[in-house]
Amino acid sequence: MSEVGPSHRVRPVVPADLDAIAAAEPELFGSQAWSRGVYAEEIERPDRCYLAVDVDGRLAGYAGVALDPEWTVMTIGVLPWAQRRGIARALLHALVDAARRAGGTELFLEVKAHDGGAQQLYRDAGFRLVGLRRRYYQPEGVDAVVMRLDLGGPTRRVGPVGAEAVAADPAGQREAARRREAAMDPFVDVAAAHDLIWSADPPVVLDVRWALGAPDGRAAYAAGHLPGAVFVDLETQLAAPAAPELGRHPLPEAAHLQASARAWGIDTGSTVLVYDDAGGTSAARAWWLLRWAGLDRVAIIDGGLRAWVDAGHHLEQGMIRPRPGNVVLRPGGLPTIDIDEAAAWTADGTGVLLDARAGERYRGEVEPVDPRAGHVPGATSAPTVQNLTEAGWLRERAELLDRFARLGVTPAAADAPRVAAYCGSGVTAAHTVAVLASLGIEAALFPGSWSQWSNDPARPVATGP
Repeated sequence: MSEVGPSHRVRPVVPADLDAIAAAEPELFGSQAWSRGVYAEEIERPDRCYLAVDVDGRLAGYAGVALDPEWTVMTIGVLPWAQRRGIARALLHALVDAARRAGGTELFLEVKAHDGGAQQLYRDAGFRLVGLRRRYYQPEGVDAVVMRLDLGGPTRRVGPVGAEAVAADPAGQREAARRREAAMDPFVDVAAAHDLIWSADPPVVLDVRWALGAPDGRAAYAAGHLPGAVFVDLETQLAAPAAPELGRHPLPEAAHLQASARAWGIDTGSTVLVYDDAGGTSAARAWWLLRWAGLDRVAIIDGGLRAWVDAGHHLEQGMIRPRPGNVVLRPGGLPTIDIDEAAAWTADGTGVLLDARAGERYRGEVEPVDPRAGHVPGATSAPTVQNLTEAGWLRERAELLDRFARLGVTPAAADAPRVAAYCGSGVTAAHTVAVLASLGIEAALFPGSWSQWSNDPARPVATGP
C-alpha cells in the first residue's frame, strides 16, 4: 500500500471492489470489457497483481499486470469522475514497481494504435514502440501497437535542466558532440522516419500543419497524426507577433523558442523529425528555426503525412502533451540577412536572391495578403512548390541541381554566388533553404521577407517576369 497524493492511496484490489469495477468496465472499454467473473478469477491468480487507487476512500481506478512468464500490463481503468487527476500515471508506476519486485526485466503492453493519449502516458514512463498487431482488437478490427519497457534501470534521467545539466553530465556532452558530428540530412524518407520512430531511441516528432488560408491545423492534427507527434502552432510558437516593420512572422525570441522546444519534449541530444501535409513547406519553418538555434539532428519527413499514410502506417488521434525536455538553444546556427542586406544582395553581381513565392505574386499580378504587389528588385523567381513533384514529394537530386543551376545557384565553388531566399513571411523560403542545404549549398534566410519589405514605403518594388 502506498500514498500517491494527499487523498490518494494505492492498494491491492479486493473482492469488495468487483461490483464497482464490473459497472465501470463497459463504459471504459466497450466490447473489450471484462466481466465480474473474469476479475474474480484474475485477482486470485498468483501470477497476477491487481491494484486499486482510492481517493478519499472511494475507488477511483484499478489496474493489473501479468507477472512471470508474461510480464504484460493487462489493464488500466480510471473511473470517469476521477479522470485527469493523475490516477492512471500512479497506477502505471505501481504496476512497474510490482513487476520489478517480482524479478521482471522487461514489461510489455498493447494499446490501440490510434490512442495517442494512452501511448503518451506509456512513453512518459519509458515504454517504447516495438511492434504493430493488425486488427488486434475485435470485433472492431482496430490495430494495436506493442510497447516495451526495460526494467533494468531508470526510465529517464532526472536532474538539472538546461545548461547546468550539460555541465553536470560530461557523458551527455560527448553524446551531444557525437550527434553534431553526425548531423542529419535535411530530409528523410518515410521508411527511415518509420524506422526511427520505432527504434529504441525514438525521435521527437513535430506536426506543423499550417497554410496561408488555414493557419490553425490543430483540428486536423487531433483527427490523426504520426505516432507520438506533438502539435506545433506556427503562429505562436514558431514566430513572434506580427508587426508591419518586422513582417508577418518575425523570428521568435530565443527564450520563447526554447520554452516551446522544451514543451515539445526536446532534450539535449534529441533527434527531431518535422512534417506537415503540405510537402514540407510549413514544417521547414520548424526545421530552420531548430537548426538556426543550434540543433543538428533535425530533418523534414519527405512527403509528410501523405507519405506516411500511403505507406500503410497507422495514425494516432488526440492531443499529445509530452514530458517537458531540457534542451538549451543557442541561436545563430544558420545565416540570415536583414532588410538592408536584402536590398544590396544582388547589387555587385556576387549574390543571388531567390523569391520563393508563387510566380504570379513575384510578378506583381496578385497579392493576397501584403500591402504591395511585386518583388525585391534584383530577386529571381524560384517558387518553393517547384522543389516538389505534383504528389508533394521532393524532386530527385539531379532535377533539383539542374533547377537551381538554371537559377544561377550551384554547389560551393570558388566563384559560387552568395545565396539568400525570401518568401511572403519567411515560412516557405525555409523549405528552399533546406533543399539547397541537401544539395550542399548554404543559403541565408531573409526572415522579414516580402511582408516586411512591402510595408516600408521607402523600399522600391519591381514587377514583371
